[in-house]
Amino acid sequence: MLTKNRADYLIKVLKVLKYEGEVIPFPASMQQEVIEAQSDDLNKDKFMFYINRKGQYNLKKCTYLSRYNNTYNLLRLDINGPPHDNPDGTTVECPHIHIYKEGYNLSWAYPLESVIPTDPTDLIQVLIDFLKYNNVNNAKNYYIQEKIILFNRKG
Repeated sequence: MLTKNRADYLIKVLKVLKYEGEVIPFPASMQQEVIEAQSDDLNKDKFMFYINRKGQYNLKKCTYLSRYNNTYNLLRLDINGPPHDNPDGTTVECPHIHIYKEGYNLSWAYPLESVIPTDPTDLIQVLIDFLKYNNVNNAKNYYIQEKIILFNRKG
């Protein structure tokens, strides 16, 4: 199990994206992208950032997930999803963010605006702000471009 102190450290440690090229593709509806990063300290801890729009026809629905060593979920940010019921019985509307809590994993959600100031109507801006919150220092070196899927009809 991950301690709260270790999880807080992993969220705050300086990270560097490990991505080939200059453009990070933002997934179209029904798709997912995964971006790898590592800590910029001696440990070189590995992180993965998921941009998940799989299974969604709602163009404004998206989930961002921060994982450590592809084992521990540190943060999850939900945009345009259902409300979340916390273990204490309180309900948090979307958008909200889940922050690792020892013994609860990501069971607790908090209003997004109380943690990360961002514009929840702009999914790419939310990703940029999510990466900043995760202390990714080289995200500004990349251009995030939304994927467009074109359908070719024969007939």
